[in-house]
Amino acid sequence: MRRNPDDARTARNVAPQRRPRLPALGTRGRHWPVVLALLALGPIVSRAADPENCLLCHRFRGLSRYDTQANRVHVFFIDPDYVEGLAGPHARLACTACHTRNEVAVIPHQPVSRVGCAQVCHLTAPGEMERLFSHANVAAMLDQSVHSQRLLSELTFSHGPLLDPNQSQCLCCHDEPVFRSPAGVVPSLSILGSRTFDRCDVCHAGQIPVDVAYYLRHITARLQPARPTLGLAQVCAVCHADPSILQRYKLKNTVASYVQSFHGTAALLGEQRTADCLSCHVAAGANAHLMFGRTDPRSSVSPQNVASTCRSTACHPGAEPQFADVSVHLDLPTARATLEFGVAAAFILLTIGTFGPSLLLCVLELVQIVIGRHHHERRSALVLVQAVLAHPLGRRRLTRFTVSQRYQHWILVLLFVTLALTGFALKFAQRGWAQSVIGALGGLAAARNIHHWAGIALVLGFVAHCGYALTVLFKLAGQRGPDRRRRGLFPAIRKLPMIVWPTDLKKGYALLLYLVGLRPDPPTFGRFTIKEKFEYIGVFWGTTLLGLTGVLLWGVQFFSAYINGRIFSIALIAHTYEAFLAIIHVGILHIVNVIFAPNVFPLSPATITGFTPAAELAESHREFVAEAAQELGVALPEGLQDE
Repeated sequence: MRRNPDDARTARNVAPQRRPRLPALGTRGRHWPVVLALLALGPIVSRAADPENCLLCHRFRGLSRYDTQANRVHVFFIDPDYVEGLAGPHARLACTACHTRNEVAVIPHQPVSRVGCAQVCHLTAPGEMERLFSHANVAAMLDQSVHSQRLLSELTFSHGPLLDPNQSQCLCCHDEPVFRSPAGVVPSLSILGSRTFDRCDVCHAGQIPVDVAYYLRHITARLQPARPTLGLAQVCAVCHADPSILQRYKLKNTVASYVQSFHGTAALLGEQRTADCLSCHVAAGANAHLMFGRTDPRSSVSPQNVASTCRSTACHPGAEPQFADVSVHLDLPTARATLEFGVAAAFILLTIGTFGPSLLLCVLELVQIVIGRHHHERRSALVLVQAVLAHPLGRRRLTRFTVSQRYQHWILVLLFVTLALTGFALKFAQRGWAQSVIGALGGLAAARNIHHWAGIALVLGFVAHCGYALTVLFKLAGQRGPDRRRRGLFPAIRKLPMIVWPTDLKKGYALLLYLVGLRPDPPTFGRFTIKEKFEYIGVFWGTTLLGLTGVLLWGVQFFSAYINGRIFSIALIAHTYEAFLAIIHVGILHIVNVIFAPNVFPLSPATITGFTPAAELAESHREFVAEAAQELGVALPEGLQDE
């Protein structure tokens, strides 16, 4: 973020970016041939906008000189459009209003002194009336603030000095002021045509000399932010992200944490109405030059004032005071003694503890396929599958997913992809792909709405599935056994196919022993394996947690009346880390199991037709096949029964 000393812009450039060191405007005798040539070739410009006719030479972009001592290029170009178009408040100043007349009155110029931004200027108003003006009051305010000129002059940057000696400290934050479009305040003035102010000029051009168009631009510019949100963050980052300054004053990189926050990600995605640095650190209507430190009771972010700052009409009107406890600048790596850090650490351990074993089993199974290892019961299991399928009711009996379950699965897929796409695009707003996704969806507001409504649909679908599961449970409980008695609730629960029982855990351990070569045969599984059951439980856990935290984050202002603001920070951490856990489980393990596994490649038809390939049934669902064979009265050929 250090200013580039070789930047070619000067005081009259209209580009709305930060201006680096101002170069000296010449050294006697060095470029006078160029100046004379420009005097001969250059057009005569209007003295109304440039009374001293400095643009005769300085309007050319190539006017520059290489300084061998400083090893840099001094550029003397002044944008004529800024001056002639009155594009900013400085456009009405004569050059000698800032530069010493004796130094620039001769060609080639004398060595030019540094400009003092607080010196008195002579402004020429319509009617050739001169008015005195000075920024001295602004300098006095700055000296009362946390950013005093003495402090700014003592700053030591990691990559060398920010300004040249004797340059005004105003240049630490300011560059050439330009007028923003009046459309930001008065939309009907989005295009200022040549006849827009004809009615005003009837009186104000002659009888009451006032340049209406100029002053309208001036006023509407001051009613708008001086910089876009990210542009302001870049200005603050010059100091508040510099390692030397952070170390010397024991500060945190608040600019980096801001960019990662809710407001920062919104700004990265093009939202200009989100809070910027001044929104919080300067009270509404106050002067930015009177910014105070957090410990100062006059500061807008002091403990006694921060709640009012958050609850201003421009930000979160109606929020309760505890809403201000939300960690806007939360930086987890440096917040190790906080509850927020503990929650993040717990989710990392949860991710390792759940994803690690599943990944290990997946990799070991792929290794078995690569080395060509098969258990000795595989051939007989495959023959039994074919025998069951040959039965008229065999295919129906070996269908693992009903029509309702298939519809539920693909609705879940659609909602999961939508939530992951929009959620991670909002999370990784600094990435180019995320900005492309948000743009394709219609912008930040549209992406948020899609994410919110997809989340609601997921929660409603989850509730509907719970109702479906209860319906199946009560149906099983009402079935009569061989003794004509109803099965009952608890025996019905044992019949639910996705419940994990201790025997499933034992089978999971036996599978691990088989995969590492400590067991000759793998365990037998029924309709669903231990991996599929854990994935199902993960959907229950993840949907519940993501749904609760998502509702909290969506209705943060409403819920601030009932819970402390720190809960929202914890909810954001839980929502983010659970989303990571879900995406790596689904994006890696589930995709491998249902697409890239050799037994089902290129895609398992189980959730499309309900039927699982015979090789997969023989490999992973032998117990399910054996139950179907027993019900249908199908037996292995005599030659295979003893294998």
